[in-house]
Amino acid sequence: MSFIHRAFLYVIRKRTKTLILFLILLVISTLVLSGISIRDATETAQLNVRQALGGVFTLDQNTGDPSKWVNTEVAGFGTRSYYGGAPLTVDLADYIMENVSSIKGYDATYINYVVPKNEDGDSLELLESEDGESGMDALLSGFGDFNSSVSAYASTNTNFNSYFAGGYIELAEGRHLVPEDTNVAIISKELADINGLSIGDTLVLQMSEYKASMMGYDAENTKIEVEIIGLFQATAKSVTSLSNWSMDNAIYTTLDVVRHARPDMGDESYEHINFYVNDPGQLDSTISTIKALPDIEPTDFVINVDSSDVDSVMEPLTNMDRLIGILIVLILVVGAAILYLILANRIKERIHESGILLSLGVSKAKIIGQYLIEVTLVAILAFVLSVFSSGAVAQTVGNQLLDYTLSDSVSNNSANEIEDYDGMSIVGSDDFAPQFEGKNDLTQIQVSISATAIILLCVAGFAVICISVVLAALPILRLKPKEILSKMS
Repeated sequence: MSFIHRAFLYVIRKRTKTLILFLILLVISTLVLSGISIRDATETAQLNVRQALGGVFTLDQNTGDPSKWVNTEVAGFGTRSYYGGAPLTVDLADYIMENVSSIKGYDATYINYVVPKNEDGDSLELLESEDGESGMDALLSGFGDFNSSVSAYASTNTNFNSYFAGGYIELAEGRHLVPEDTNVAIISKELADINGLSIGDTLVLQMSEYKASMMGYDAENTKIEVEIIGLFQATAKSVTSLSNWSMDNAIYTTLDVVRHARPDMGDESYEHINFYVNDPGQLDSTISTIKALPDIEPTDFVINVDSSDVDSVMEPLTNMDRLIGILIVLILVVGAAILYLILANRIKERIHESGILLSLGVSKAKIIGQYLIEVTLVAILAFVLSVFSSGAVAQTVGNQLLDYTLSDSVSNNSANEIEDYDGMSIVGSDDFAPQFEGKNDLTQIQVSISATAIILLCVAGFAVICISVVLAALPILRLKPKEILSKMS
């Protein structure tokens, strides 16, 4: 009778011991396969984050040069300062796009504040923050229609806008704003719903009457009609100091519209241009190419690479990847130790059987081979069933581990730093820009059991089995046949 046949008969005859070994191997293989699959999903999510957020840089005006600032008198309010250096224009952005092939798109942005009204001339009902009226809201409530103003984001292409590209808001209906658009707007779906608005309806944007009277403008002359072409919705919670300037009340439109509604802009143009590269690995070379372009004066502009968004999203994924790696190693080590103890006890109990086989001329190699075949037969069944059990376990465990590693960090995804906020430089712009919680859809993982993961399980599993069997069988390998037979008596 061959040692393979003996191994098969032993597995069938010792049902209880076989079942115990099967359950142990099933648990170990399920955990290991789940860990490998979760780690694969985490690495895929990290790659997606790098592709979505990693290849971004911003072209800003060189506001650090004091000679390029312009001061204007504001009647009854003092002076107002704005940057008067070389402007950021669409022509400049197109010039860079034409000469740098690694860039896939851009969005030039500017932010100001307007009062939105419906076609009947009534101010829109605005959404209030969940925290209720803030102290700043109460302070400004006595400034006429100032509390009816909302953030107006002038954008050339909202598909590449930092909030949209970062996954903090998404287009729910309609289409994105593109460079060819004129007199159009995108608003939040919630704002549209509470005001009975839909795609194709008309809004009227204008300067705040309080602000206009203060600066000597006729608010009627600042009115401009825009057509709603899209509705967006937030995918992450945001907070801001003024509820009427929250993202839920924000309006995306064009620079010409904002310039008409806010004639006090003067010669101001776009404040930032966000460029997106095809491959995040080309970011440094792309920036170097732009700096070397002959028609760009290096003292007029600065290029900034802000990795805060990438870091805030990558941190939980990186932590989870590290945690899963440690858990896989621990599972293999603990599993090998448990398997060794069980096999060592079984082989010790079978010393009589081993002695008889040795007396019949069966070599130690075949005896060890029999033990190895016994465990392998059970392992094959356990590994096969672990593919199905891991599919049910991996996604749930992965989500729980991700929740554990996620921090409650708040990410400010705004690149809109404005020195003068509607004539009031009482605080910095970051105090008014929407701040989004760190939760982002890009951190979500989709776990699946791949063929690679199964192969890795089999390789690691059989390696652990071989090591455990050899270590457990050391007494037989170390003792001579006479010594083993003497132990029988």
